[in-house]
Amino acid sequence: MEVKYSKLTEEQLKSPARAYLLVGNEPVLQREFLDRLRHALQLEPGCLDEATLDARQTAVATVAHILQTLPMERERRLVILHAASRYHASELNTLAQLIPQIPPFSCLVLLPDATDMSDGENPTTHPSKAGWQAVVNAVREHGVVVTLESLRGKTLEARLIEAAQVQGKRLRPPEAQYLMELVDGVAELALMELQKVLLYVEPRTEITREDIERVVSASQQAQVFKLVDAIVAGNSAEALRWLQLLFQGGNRPETAALQTLGLISRQFRLLWDMRILIEHHQPIDRPEQVSEAVAQKLLHEPNVIQLLQRQPFLRERLRRQAERFPLSRLQRAFAALCDADLALKGVQSAVNPVEVMERLIVQLTTQV
Repeated sequence: MEVKYSKLTEEQLKSPARAYLLVGNEPVLQREFLDRLRHALQLEPGCLDEATLDARQTAVATVAHILQTLPMERERRLVILHAASRYHASELNTLAQLIPQIPPFSCLVLLPDATDMSDGENPTTHPSKAGWQAVVNAVREHGVVVTLESLRGKTLEARLIEAAQVQGKRLRPPEAQYLMELVDGVAELALMELQKVLLYVEPRTEITREDIERVVSASQQAQVFKLVDAIVAGNSAEALRWLQLLFQGGNRPETAALQTLGLISRQFRLLWDMRILIEHHQPIDRPEQVSEAVAQKLLHEPNVIQLLQRQPFLRERLRRQAERFPLSRLQRAFAALCDADLALKGVQSAVNPVEVMERLIVQLTTQV
């Protein structure tokens, strides 16, 4: 059996299967599924009848032994196996043969290694892992393959609003979207930061943008967005303030300057590609429908189409920035970025890294 997590009902979990395979790298939903399964099995996290194992350190024979051990406190034993896809081919074949033999008093949950799912790769079709498909097929036949859809866009927005409502707070969609922007749309971080906001606003019930601004730790990408917003607005003082924040990571000035320059350069490459999409009248709200001919004109790194798909909440913000930067202005910006890069690497004379970056920001804000 195979089912999307969003379609997995409590009724289906009342009689847990002997084996589950969770497909999809979404930590929030992984934890949520395990909590629901424990509830169905009447187990407490970390109890005597729960075992958490790592395939990189545990032979399949050991997994089999634990599964065949009678539970001590409850009717069923739960075995959680992380990085299951990391077994060698022979071990994977043994694991596939074990699944139909799991006794009725045990339940096995397989979690593939997160690196097997980078760039959207599905471990159920992992080409370099001989034997993995046999494991998948065995779970499909004797258990349940659960697909964890990524929490992003409107789905994550709705979950944040619901999480606030459960705590008696009101989080409106614009504030939820702003919170998502500050953490790059990462569900796990968004929900963690929301908990900080909920504590901060107590006893008030309304969550404002200012509350989020004060409490949430903005990611580097979010800080760069704000810096570029200031550049677009021609606000040198605000842009320099965000530059100083980007420098506060604890690295040496030389290292911090190069890292910050890389982040700013990445943002301007995204604006270049967005400008091309705009000038060719491409559907930015539906990036999967961008024509192949236009896609060929885009830079390979970063991939703006993939970014728009993964982080849809950035679409309007990138569009607004790009509309203020015609290609001619972007070309001048790239020339300024190149000069700063040469200065930081000692090819051109410069006083110090901080001054190089400050001069760059003033140039981008007032002269480009």
